[in-house]
Amino acid sequence: MLVVKIGGSIQKDENDFSLISNKVRKYVDGQDKVFVVTSAIKGVTNELIKATENRDMAVDIVGEIYDKHIKLLSRLSDGPVFEETFKEISKLADELFKIAWSIRVLDEITPKVRDYILSFGERMASLLLNAILKSARLDSEAYPDSPLITDSNFGEANVIESLTMNEINKLLKLKSKIVVLPGFIGKTTLHRFTTIGRGGSDYTATMLGKLLNVDKVRLITEVPGIMTADPRRFPGSKTIRRLSLEEAIELAQMGAKRLHPRTFEPMISTDMQVIIEGLYEEGDTTILGSCDGDGGLKGISVIDDVKMISVEGTKIVGKIGSAARVMESAKEAGVNIISISQPISETKISLVINERDVNPLTKKLEELKDVDAIDVEDVAAVSVVGCGLKKWEAFREVEKVAMGYDIFSISRGLGNVSSTFIVPRNEGDKLARSLHEVVLKWTG
Repeated sequence: MLVVKIGGSIQKDENDFSLISNKVRKYVDGQDKVFVVTSAIKGVTNELIKATENRDMAVDIVGEIYDKHIKLLSRLSDGPVFEETFKEISKLADELFKIAWSIRVLDEITPKVRDYILSFGERMASLLLNAILKSARLDSEAYPDSPLITDSNFGEANVIESLTMNEINKLLKLKSKIVVLPGFIGKTTLHRFTTIGRGGSDYTATMLGKLLNVDKVRLITEVPGIMTADPRRFPGSKTIRRLSLEEAIELAQMGAKRLHPRTFEPMISTDMQVIIEGLYEEGDTTILGSCDGDGGLKGISVIDDVKMISVEGTKIVGKIGSAARVMESAKEAGVNIISISQPISETKISLVINERDVNPLTKKLEELKDVDAIDVEDVAAVSVVGCGLKKWEAFREVEKVAMGYDIFSISRGLGNVSSTFIVPRNEGDKLARSLHEVVLKWTG
């Protein structure tokens, strides 16, 4: 068995779907069953989010999404396949039109309704891709009802593996060799649709791979694997041939290739390989095993839409619970803390957060009585990832380069396979370029 995930950015026109069909045909050979996990086609998830935020435009947006699917369907399928899929997509569109009218009239939306609306992207995509594969004479069927059973944490739902196994058994009983199913979404035990976070189709694929006990999961994207850096910003970036599980987890948490942060968690304590490969050009990255014997550096990541909020005061020194109160303020404001640092003098606590969260967190922190000042600075988080950082020689060279910049803080990641430097935002790209040169030198 094999799990193959098809990204949404590579589902936009006839050429893309021709290449996808050829990929799937290639991987079907020698397999008794192939599970194809699909994202929503290009741009649809963003359009659905737009509909939830601009509710007076929701009905028009739904109309455009429906037209986009039907146009692709009419170009890439015909006969009974077209007729059957046209009816199925139209039925989903009717549901979506109804909910779009509702939120337009009520002008409000709950997390549950938002997830329900977003679920249509992947469900329509699974029907469309299945029709295209069938029209390419492949033995395929769609399973648009997600097999993942989750909790009710709408927007960031957690998969309940024990309950999902019952759904997995249903998948195994399907007769077709290829089963196309939606990524990104799950459902509660009450059959309410949930989402598992942006990029969740990658996580869907690896979770299914774990539960199906497959040897390999293939993630098909627009780029030939994970690069040493974003090639649009850093010339000379190249594909990383292999990553250990620790390195992959660190890069995913840092936003590499827009991977879901939990993409590689299902690999823990398994022998499963994950291969990330391109649709348009040759090249791939294999994630497998641990750092044993690997002394290389693999890549850099830059996050520059963040700010650092620093809480200062002499009254917080030596007072038990001061840091806890700052953390509690972030929790109450609904703010995720990306990085935290504090000197041993305890006079300052610095938090790195997404810039959109600055105002709600600042308001909460202003309620603390023992704080003298609250400062906000534009920063960037520049990270280096590689098993080689476990070795003093490589870490020393990285640190030496970084010391040429104004470093606010340094932190080490999982198993010491990453180092993150918080610097002023205007120095972020410069530091990243310098560190990328070191990475290319030490690439294993």
